Amino acid sequence: MDLRNTGLAGSHGRCYMSATGGCDTTVSGEHLISQGVLKLLAQKEVEVSGMPWLKGQKKTLGFGALTANCLCTRHNSLLSPIDVAGAKFFEAIQNCGTTDSGSGLLFLISGHDVERWILRSLTIFGVSRNLAIDGAVIDQDFVDRLQIIQLLEDVTKWKKPLGMYFTRTIGQQFTRTDTIQMAPLLKLGIDEIVGSVLDLQGLHFALVAEEHDIAGTALKDALYRPGGFVFHIGAATHRIRLSWEDGLRHEDVIMEWKP
Repeated sequence: MDLRNTGLAGSHGRCYMSATGGCDTTVSGEHLISQGVLKLLAQKEVEVSGMPWLKGQKKTLGFGALTANCLCTRHNSLLSPIDVAGAKFFEAIQNCGTTDSGSGLLFLISGHDVERWILRSLTIFGVSRNLAIDGAVIDQDFVDRLQIIQLLEDVTKWKKPLGMYFTRTIGQQFTRTDTIQMAPLLKLGIDEIVGSVLDLQGLHFALVAEEHDIAGTALKDALYRPGGFVFHIGAATHRIRLSWEDGLRHEDVIMEWKP
């Protein structure tokens, strides 16, 4: 994915990819959560909480209210395949977690694109000042420090420990819910973002996007880059396969799923 040679020459001040020099002259309304995912959650509006401007309250908002003008139209268009992959992953979990009869379902999705979708979502929340602790916005310099443009462009830049982790352990129970939750992953002892933690319909993940020692953290026992998910639900067995091009061995997560 080339985010620099876009056919345009310019840097839009409101685009978080302005350093590429390949910006359009206009910005677009960038959804905080991919619109494809929002449409899987509801028809027109969703319940939202945790944003600093909500001041601890919950509020039901239309999709149009969950946007930020932080990306130019050209870069937004170039990144749209990542949003498609994120929505496909979310939909696969939804279908595998609700279909308890019939033939087994099989989904094949790029694990690298899922990682980049999580990173893209984290970035949008951050640059739109929606990542906060006790109402105070944190770490506004993380886009450059985490080299987010390079990570979105080139999957070979992701070297372990960078990447996605599945954080639940053997024996834990799962109950699927139509929700998505995201929070920043911080360095121990300081408010410096190194990635994010994510709950997708009851599946818990973490994304590390900066060189970071995970020894002694909750991630030390997490599964790095799962090869896929096997859902045993009712009389059916479904599979989501994640493809990786990193030369590593990838284990599957096998689950008894409660519909």
